Amino acid sequence: MLVNSWNEVLEKLLKDDSFKNQIDNSGFYLSDSPFKEFVKKFDYVPSQNTATFLSLDFWSQQSKVLQENNMYLLRTGMGKFAIFDQTKFPSSYLTLKTDNATNISIDNTDFPELVDAFRTRQENAGLEQLNTLGVYDKIVDNLFGNSEWKIGPRGGKSSEFPVYAKNKSDEIIHVYDYKGQEELDYSIWTRDHILLIEAKSLDPNTGLDVGWHKLIYPASRFKKYSKYKIKPVYYLKWQNIAYFFVFPDLKFYQNGIVINDESAFVPEYTFKIDLGKENYD
Repeated sequence: MLVNSWNEVLEKLLKDDSFKNQIDNSGFYLSDSPFKEFVKKFDYVPSQNTATFLSLDFWSQQSKVLQENNMYLLRTGMGKFAIFDQTKFPSSYLTLKTDNATNISIDNTDFPELVDAFRTRQENAGLEQLNTLGVYDKIVDNLFGNSEWKIGPRGGKSSEFPVYAKNKSDEIIHVYDYKGQEELDYSIWTRDHILLIEAKSLDPNTGLDVGWHKLIYPASRFKKYSKYKIKPVYYLKWQNIAYFFVFPDLKFYQNGIVINDESAFVPEYTFKIDLGKENYD
């Protein structure tokens, strides 16, 4: 009998002996084949691409089947995935707040038409709009003092790095080796720091449950520059209001990343920028 949905696949998977053995023994399950091959074993033919099912940027995108069973899924690269028992490995998704944000003003501009042209939901344009309005100058100054900075590399890259997870006993366990594409939306470099920026433009009051992997998977590409401290940053835009969540310096663990270290999930700074047109006319 054909399976009609990914949720039905997951319901069957959770009853599978191999799955239950891995969860019972390790606290997590690793898929043994890429997604399209994996679901064939359950007679499921997906009509959407693999990313739709595995690239889950927010906790709210997690399958209800997994949520109801205290589990969550992370992509591990090359079309594969891991499922974690949340009672053994705490969630790798954040719960952010905006009520303690520091306001950052924007500069007057001699190019109001250019700034207006940036007024789009498209994330790349939003990032450049902040540059045009002098926001990065003020954020860097707030973080590090009057420091020189440059715009760094961005875009997609194929990367490989080990991934670790902290269990309920505070033990750090190697869980998988990531191998695949990761995407960096923006980076800002000072003499001492690299700000890794993950950007989202969403409806108001959404996006606060972002996955930590979205912020730190791209860090691996810069770990060879050991003189720099790396700060994950999350840029969240709600129409004309933007927030910058700046997290503590990233600490690599045995040349890899820890996917669910809750001590890293609390921003050191939260900045708020009002991008309403009346503020720069």
